Amino acid sequence: MAGEALAEGVAKPEMPKEGVIVVAMVKAKPRQEEAAKEALLSLVEPTRKEPGCLCYNLHQSKDDKTQFTFYEQWASKEALDAHGKTPHLRSLGEKLKDRVEKGGATFYQLLR
Repeated sequence: MAGEALAEGVAKPEMPKEGVIVVAMVKAKPRQEEAAKEALLSLVEPTRKEPGCLCYNLHQSKDDKTQFTFYEQWASKEALDAHGKTPHLRSLGEKLKDRVEKGGATFYQLLR
């Protein structure tokens, strides 16, 4: 696959060498999809305003509505650590209590 990963005309965000990419997945319990989605969506706007947040997108599987994925880009580990201490992220556990089966995150570095 050659070329740029972004569509033509889309500004290319600057990803610093020390940047961190996170893919976080959340699996909602059956019949808890809407409540989980609402809780997860509540993170998007305040997180996008945080210093060091380059990209913060929430996705829901088309095939399995209980499956959610965040794709995140952070300017540094420090910015990501600060995100973990924000009120909106700290309150997420209570909002998702008894609504999710599992969750987890994988951390990446940009190779190219």
